[in-house]
Amino acid sequence: MNKRCTTTDIILEQALQIAKKEGIDKLSIRKIASACGIAIGSVYNYYPDKDALVTAVAESFWNNIFSDQEKLYRTNMRFTRFLEQYYSYLYAKMSPYDRSWVRDLEGKIPMQETMKLFQKVLKEDERVNPSIWNMEFLPEIFCQYVFKNIMALLQSGETNCRFFIYLLDNLLYEK
Repeated sequence: MNKRCTTTDIILEQALQIAKKEGIDKLSIRKIASACGIAIGSVYNYYPDKDALVTAVAESFWNNIFSDQEKLYRTNMRFTRFLEQYYSYLYAKMSPYDRSWVRDLEGKIPMQETMKLFQKVLKEDERVNPSIWNMEFLPEIFCQYVFKNIMALLQSGETNCRFFIYLLDNLLYEK
């Protein structure tokens, strides 16, 4: 028998558990209310609609995934080495979840802190050939492109990103 629960945190935790078990696309207010032992209408006291609840699930999910990303960076680290470690980190953190989480929650990724980190690592890598940057090819846009490709690789189930790193090595560094 499910225990009655009526706090935002407990409702969110139940939603996360249901989504983890069944997939984010199977999440419903009815299932969450049932898991919490409360009336469907009670869920709406905490979340105005399903989209608000899915957004809260997405924020919680991504905050957990990105929680330790800063620890991957070391001073004077090669940008592509950082990306290799970053990909392994994300792959491991996301392994308990179905790959559909990346697809279904892609539009809800809080990228601001990640973009700051990527830009910091890229800027501090003195080995990057500065002549590659121009008015169309900016470091900020490049970092967004790299992140989107990392997400695409994760969604496709790639266990590593070696080929992508190879391409970036050839783009960023002089031989």
